[in-house]
Amino acid sequence: MSVALAVGLVAAPSTSQAAHTIDVTQAQREVDALYQQAEQATERYDVARNAMQDAERALAQAQSRAGAAQGTVSQLRRTVGAFAASAYRNGGLDQTLQLVFSEDPSTFLDRMASLDALSSREADELRQVVQARQELSASQAAAAQQLAIVDAQRRTLALQKALIEQKLQQAQGVLSQLKAGDRAKLNRASRDDDPRVLLGALPVPTSAQAAAVVSFAMAHLGDRYVWAATGPHAWDCSGLAMMAWRAGGVSLPHSSGEQFASTRRVAMADLQPGDLVFFYSPVSHVGIYIGNGMMVHAPNPGRRVEVKPIDYLPFAGATRP
Repeated sequence: MSVALAVGLVAAPSTSQAAHTIDVTQAQREVDALYQQAEQATERYDVARNAMQDAERALAQAQSRAGAAQGTVSQLRRTVGAFAASAYRNGGLDQTLQLVFSEDPSTFLDRMASLDALSSREADELRQVVQARQELSASQAAAAQQLAIVDAQRRTLALQKALIEQKLQQAQGVLSQLKAGDRAKLNRASRDDDPRVLLGALPVPTSAQAAAVVSFAMAHLGDRYVWAATGPHAWDCSGLAMMAWRAGGVSLPHSSGEQFASTRRVAMADLQPGDLVFFYSPVSHVGIYIGNGMMVHAPNPGRRVEVKPIDYLPFAGATRP
């Protein structure tokens, strides 16, 4: 399930807060730290969301198996109903039938001697009822376990969502302490250089697949950053990487850490356009390499999708899907 959540700005600061101002350098340092913390929380959110989606699929499968097992039990009970009712009326198999339809079907299989009074066909049918009930019980237990996992992942998502929003609000609070002129100065410093100046002559991708990845990434320069977003015009870092490689025909998880773990390592000296470049330890940010030491990435809520050198952030490694 795809989630794209935009976080609004905090309310205007109080008079006492507005009275306290900080310089641009201090604000930039504090905001960058808060954005990184928010991105780390976003990474944990993405991982938890992926795990919840897996758990929801497993839950659906377990519920389907339980439903099928319930149908089998009902059908088998109807099948043995005729001779079971007759045997009960004649008093010949009262104990056996109680065991077959008891709350603990395994008890029946421990008392197989009671089947001596039945024909081979009838005994087989009764065994099938008991075995089907055991399968039903196991399927119901598996479904309950998966439901508990889904509920736990939902709680994790809620916690990480709250932490992300808290960090982003704290960043806005820091920015609100700047004087208007200093905010404008910081905004100017945060703008991208003209991509045509940054890029120069880019190398041609070595395959049509890589060309599709790079083309997709470049087409979204200037799009907004929104945590957990996967487009079409708002992205977080792993959402942009995931959708760029989907344009190249490859499916990737929506998590920079999981993307790093599930793709082939590439040495920095062997980087090619389209490769993924990762940052921080543990990995919590990803960009798309486009050549000449440059990447396209969705940085943070204070910036839009941009071109930056790969040495702009603490490099963790590179991979090729």
